[in-house]
Amino acid sequence: MTNAPNLSQPPRWLPLHVLCGGLLAAVGVLALSKQPVETWLVLPSTATEMGMRCGFSLGVLIVALLLAMSLGLAVGLLTRRLGRHAEALVAFIGRALACLPVAALAWGFVSLWIGKYGGPVETLMPTELPVAQNVWQITLARLLWEFLAPALLLAVPLAGEIIYCVITDAKATVDLDFALRARGVPSDARLWRHHLRQLLPLLRARMQALCLVAPVYLIVIEDVLRFMGWGGWMAQSIRAVDVNGIAIGLATGGLMMALLCGGLHFLRGRLRPSANLLTAFAWQPWPLWGLGLMTLSPFSSSPWLVLWFAVLLSGSASWHEAWTGVEKQLPLDPARSFGVSEAGLWLRHVAFVQCRMFVAWISAVFAQTLLWIAVACALQPTLLLELGVPLARWFRPLAVGSSQDAAHTLTDPTALLEAGGIIALAALCLIQVSRIVQPRPS
Repeated sequence: MTNAPNLSQPPRWLPLHVLCGGLLAAVGVLALSKQPVETWLVLPSTATEMGMRCGFSLGVLIVALLLAMSLGLAVGLLTRRLGRHAEALVAFIGRALACLPVAALAWGFVSLWIGKYGGPVETLMPTELPVAQNVWQITLARLLWEFLAPALLLAVPLAGEIIYCVITDAKATVDLDFALRARGVPSDARLWRHHLRQLLPLLRARMQALCLVAPVYLIVIEDVLRFMGWGGWMAQSIRAVDVNGIAIGLATGGLMMALLCGGLHFLRGRLRPSANLLTAFAWQPWPLWGLGLMTLSPFSSSPWLVLWFAVLLSGSASWHEAWTGVEKQLPLDPARSFGVSEAGLWLRHVAFVQCRMFVAWISAVFAQTLLWIAVACALQPTLLLELGVPLARWFRPLAVGSSQDAAHTLTDPTALLEAGGIIALAALCLIQVSRIVQPRPS
């Protein structure tokens, strides 16, 4: 997700950047597929459903993001009253939730809810009711459950990420507690009004970053639940290596992400937009583009390298800003005034800090790459052949690619849950190493 030491400031006109990026990614996929130019605008026979599919998925995304933001704010701000030790524990739990592989989360929910408890999932095993009870209330309940199931599943990792971000970003706000207490402001007003006003600009940037990640997780959830939305379209196109379908999915996905990022402009307060070209380049849905490029013949021989570079590019701006903040604290100018050479300056003051930055960056990149490999294996199980033996053993239970695999998972989800737990634990350990090693400006 966005477990970086600090989040970079979003670029100006972010929705327009994302929309143009989606269109360019679609054109790039078509160009790399070496298809004739005249076939680029030939839409598949089911492309007329795309508007309805995008509307369904956009509704699911909005519900999931609102639910995650509400839970994250409530838990994060209430934990602020409990002290630093409680904040550290809740932030760790939030990071652990954000590291859950979404494929294990979705299949685990389906197997436990349907296989163990016998509950209904309207897109998989609908509720069987007498015909006389098929009134509008029942129809509305079916429709709500059909939309709420993917929204609730998607909200789990997003809420964990927001809980962690709210607690972490609270340290960057000005502590006005003593001054407000002296003025007689009640504790609830201090927490929810004054502190929340400072937190909203940072929260808005975090939510915009999640808007670039949440649709990619929704692809796996819709594929598992057989929800007829944009994510189901993308899953079918990726599995069938349908280049035109992938291109349409990238373009419409960019449109949905642009609408989500634009909708967050209604939140009061904003960070100063960044004019850096690297920031505009990094604030793109690189994981989604990586999943699309993995299916093409130039990149199918090394698909995991594509995902690694996608994660590397998506976090480049935040790590560049982290290094800029650390570099300003180094005593470089005083050392130069004492006549230290540039080589000695680098050896004494810069090399060790850069080494720590590099270790922290690589650890975070590998942690996020593990999670995206889990997503890719869930969408295209044949990619397991490109993994080594230890990694293939980890990710194989997540690759439910046939009806036999689905039936086995519904009967006994133990292997799936164990694989998901191992991957989440490995990613969490790497992120913890990144946080410990990462130097921070004083």
